[in-house]
Amino acid sequence: MSSKTNDQVILEQIVKDRAAESDEELSFEEYFEIYTASEILKDYDLTYDDIKYGIVGNGGDGGIDSIFTFVNGENLKEDTNINHNLKKNHIELIIIQSKTSPSFKEDAIIKFRETTEDLLNLSNNPDDFIERYNLDLIEKTKLFRNAYEGLAKTFPRLDIKFYYATQGVEVHPNVDGKVQKLGEDIRSMFSGSEFTFDFVGASKLLEMTRNVPSSSRILEVSESPIGTAAGSYLCLVSLSKYFEFISDSGGLARSIFESNVRDYQGSVVVNTGIRKTLENKESDNFWYLNNGVTIITPKAVMAGKQITIEDPQIVNGLQTSHEIYQHFSQLEDHTGDERAVLVRILCEENEEARDRIIRATNSQTSIPPASLRSSDQIHRNIEDFLKAHGYYYDRKKNFYKNQGMPIAKIISIPYLAQTMMAITLLKPDSARARPSTLINSDTEYRKIFSLDLPIDIYLKAVQIMKSVEHYLKPDVCNKDLERKTITNIKFYVATMVGVKLLGAKEGLADKLAQIPAITTNNEILEEALDEVLQKYNELGASDQVAKGTELVSQLFNDRRP
Repeated sequence: MSSKTNDQVILEQIVKDRAAESDEELSFEEYFEIYTASEILKDYDLTYDDIKYGIVGNGGDGGIDSIFTFVNGENLKEDTNINHNLKKNHIELIIIQSKTSPSFKEDAIIKFRETTEDLLNLSNNPDDFIERYNLDLIEKTKLFRNAYEGLAKTFPRLDIKFYYATQGVEVHPNVDGKVQKLGEDIRSMFSGSEFTFDFVGASKLLEMTRNVPSSSRILEVSESPIGTAAGSYLCLVSLSKYFEFISDSGGLARSIFESNVRDYQGSVVVNTGIRKTLENKESDNFWYLNNGVTIITPKAVMAGKQITIEDPQIVNGLQTSHEIYQHFSQLEDHTGDERAVLVRILCEENEEARDRIIRATNSQTSIPPASLRSSDQIHRNIEDFLKAHGYYYDRKKNFYKNQGMPIAKIISIPYLAQTMMAITLLKPDSARARPSTLINSDTEYRKIFSLDLPIDIYLKAVQIMKSVEHYLKPDVCNKDLERKTITNIKFYVATMVGVKLLGAKEGLADKLAQIPAITTNNEILEEALDEVLQKYNELGASDQVAKGTELVSQLFNDRRP
């Protein structure tokens, strides 16, 4: 038997170390799936929650360990709203097999062919294969199919990308030879699609790991800007160049909007006006009619007509930016439009000061205070409190992920929102049904994130949720639970554990604050799981059951406050 290469030894140690950091939450094999998907999709700026959402490998996976669909650069989830009015669309389907084996095998590509023929052939009904494939895989392929069929009239650009990741070094010609037939199958099912296949071995994975994405972007200005000694600028930027600044590989560079206080409002009156102005090239110069864009940064450097901006965050002008992106992404040639947009670049190294700027630049708009999401003081308080107890609150997307903090210790805003919704508001149905849009409602947001709530309840809620997630692992609770089942019931189990720990069905936030510490045991966890499973199975054990209201009603005998 040949010895391992240096790259294989290093890769194995990295995965072992990071899996160990998860406090037994993840095995070596489970972390390898997350690690490979995270590295392969590094340029898509996904969170660990996003990565875990796409993982389907767990028996009956048809040789697919994770599957992701992107529509115009946005990671598609079950509660994602797709804009069907765009004339040009770009769909990417990414399929990954991650195996810890030290080599690449023909069988993996044969499985790819069989599974894609069954589930991606639009003449087949994925539900007919429910005995062969797990529910997670079937649901994720439905997400892609529904998006593709819904946008088919626009003849979307379709990229289907396969990745086969192992700890291997070389690809045998016999294995490589199987790829051509898979490509032929895909092109016959989706004419005009772009097919790619990549073998990702130990050396390539290490190369990906070492490749840290640049946090800086270059903005090309039209005229010499007005600058200050502090490194701030006021400038005009052609619409074409601004479109390039906010784009990544044809998709919207969402990471630079992360601090923004508003979600894109789609078709409201102000956006319709922006859209009409953009479409009419004979109109007055765009910046005459528009308030422009504000970008904050810790550092900006001018060289010629190019400003290099470190970690730019667009904090005002989201509607303008989205409309510019949508307008130019529909054009065959986006260059040559010399109309300009006014851009303010505010340089501020202090993070708290940057948050004040975010609030100030939006103070004159009709935005409810609850919309000031990650820059709100409550999120700063949660971040500081959780950090003191060993957790890292990612109020700014991927901040701690990019610092290499353990995956099990990173808590995202959506994850905490779901956890609080289930445990303190007794609404596990809402937590399950809206994984990414839960806090779009300002009313619900205020109930979950408030300075009036005792700060320690956020930690206690996380501790309950983490204990439930650990207990639901099949080798811990000794039940053969599918990944899809765990996804559907975990918030319900957390709700019931909270009720049992606190001995009440109302005023749970106050009662959670009163107990000194969270101590769950297997008896409470087992009792909660059994109660949830019994009702869940009686009602049909489906997504619809988990997202509906009947399961909660039955668990609480219609006496939920």
